[in-house]
Amino acid sequence: MIRRPATIALAVALLALLPGVRALAGPLDDDDANRKDTECFIDKDDVLSPGLSLSPSSGSAVTPEAGVIECHGKVNGALPTGEGTVTEVAHYGTKDPDTCTSGGEGDGKFDISVPTSAGIQTFSVVFTFTYGEPSTRGGVVAGKFQGKGFHGTFDVTPKKGDCVTAPVTRIHTVDEINFEEGYFTH
Repeated sequence: MIRRPATIALAVALLALLPGVRALAGPLDDDDANRKDTECFIDKDDVLSPGLSLSPSSGSAVTPEAGVIECHGKVNGALPTGEGTVTEVAHYGTKDPDTCTSGGEGDGKFDISVPTSAGIQTFSVVFTFTYGEPSTRGGVVAGKFQGKGFHGTFDVTPKKGDCVTAPVTRIHTVDEINFEEGYFTH
């Protein structure tokens, strides 16, 4: 029987070269106007420094080029009219150093811009996160994040590095954020 950390390392090594999974959500429609919450889907890449490997480390994750965000439900009181952009700055191994096999924790911030019927809405979202469970949605590793008035999940697929022969230094993430009713007040 293979223990969970070994399973994660094996999955990372085997799936490191698979293409990223694109967040799939339905088209923007009239039902979005009646939602009490707002649900957003993010599709982006991050660069990890120094990267995750079998040796414990702490470091940063930064989005080198803006990713895509698609929201359903009102953003600052207005309906989204299309896809927006998102970048992330985060830190991993904030409580103790992380490895590919142990998972870990961290904190970060999304900077988001969404086109809406009232113009472009720009805001920042500060969060904490944990990761390390196997993905159930096409990635390799899954995690959860939360902040004041929202929570979400993310799935990670390595794009550069495999954790075994080279640190994972570039990842693709697919995130889902649920903003609670009242998060956006307008």
